Amino acid sequence: MLKLKKAILIIIDLVKKTLNLEKLNQKELKGFNTSLTKLRLLSNTKVLVPFSLGRTVRGVSFDKNVMLDPAGRLCSEISKGLNNELLCANLAKTFDKEKSYAASDIVHLASNNILKSYPAWSIVMPWENLNIEDMFDNYPDIFFKNRRSRGLIFENNDRLSIIKVMYSSKFVENRVSQMKELFDSINSKGLIKDSNLPKINILKKQHEWRWFMGDGGNHRSYILSCLGHEFFSARVSNIIDKDNIKNWHNVKNGTYSKNEAEFIFDSYFEGSKVFRGMV
Repeated sequence: MLKLKKAILIIIDLVKKTLNLEKLNQKELKGFNTSLTKLRLLSNTKVLVPFSLGRTVRGVSFDKNVMLDPAGRLCSEISKGLNNELLCANLAKTFDKEKSYAASDIVHLASNNILKSYPAWSIVMPWENLNIEDMFDNYPDIFFKNRRSRGLIFENNDRLSIIKVMYSSKFVENRVSQMKELFDSINSKGLIKDSNLPKINILKKQHEWRWFMGDGGNHRSYILSCLGHEFFSARVSNIIDKDNIKNWHNVKNGTYSKNEAEFIFDSYFEGSKVFRGMV
């Protein structure tokens, strides 16, 4: 099944390339939709998008506000040659601040009583097809498997033990090490072509569009932006249309009100606020 899906994606990518739908036109590069934008930004297909329209996974623009994103700030500090001790000390300040945050704090919705009941690391966005209860239950295990594969050492796989590691100094060091190693590699050797392209999500707001990072490839996006690249090669994951807001999963189930969901969508679109933590 996986091979079949990969073959289908290759065929679709070739068709898009043949029809000159892989690259955006001048109007689309400025963030406006055209009659062909829907085909160019088709889900699961490859596209070359400008960083000028991009948002980090935490919701801030790459070109204007990336320093508001702790990971973007870390990448910038690495590019300036700060030593590991200082890099870790600076990032630790963010971790210390975020470890007491509720989910409501991380999305700037202090009056949302549902989000108040959960830690920041369990946050889900209004448009995501995942309940906050499920994220709360499953994320520690996801964190354990992901970070262990990247060299983070755990005492055991007990849930409380894993949660304790989330805001620990050794995780700070692990994050710094991962970013620095990849930055040095890309800076010296360039980006190694990978068939597993990073995933991006498309925000559609009437006649305009923006994109933001999805699962995988986030470090690459920060580094390439930091190194001055104008474009980012990725695969479209989801199309998030503001006109469909009442049908978003976490609006329908009451986790967010329509107004709260609009606030988060518009903020992502503008790219001026951070909406996720470092964990």
